[in-house]
Amino acid sequence: MSKMFSVVTLDASHSLMTEHFVPGSPDGLDELLDCDEISEVLAEWPLGDTIEAKIQTYLYGDGETVRADEEDLAFFREHFDELDASDALDCISDHSFSFESDELDFGYGEESEDEEDLEL
Repeated sequence: MSKMFSVVTLDASHSLMTEHFVPGSPDGLDELLDCDEISEVLAEWPLGDTIEAKIQTYLYGDGETVRADEEDLAFFREHFDELDASDALDCISDHSFSFESDELDFGYGEESEDEEDLEL
């Protein structure tokens, strides 16, 4: 069985670069925001930045492909450099795209109907 995972690098000229290991192969902003870890980082990102997302997707192993789980991701985080150096990983996709941090909407400042009812 082969495990599929991606290394997502987020970078902007006025912020620190961050690197994240996520299951599968996210190919757009919506799919990145589905990853809790990335969504939490982007929620704290300064407004006004243009963020470059670089996504490299890898396969590890042979046979039927499945998305890596949390245990797999922990292993890949810890051993990525040695696995990559030994050609145990096959990079199957490498792409990037940019987006404005101002475009992100996490629903902050919006009250639910229940909260509005409590204030009345």
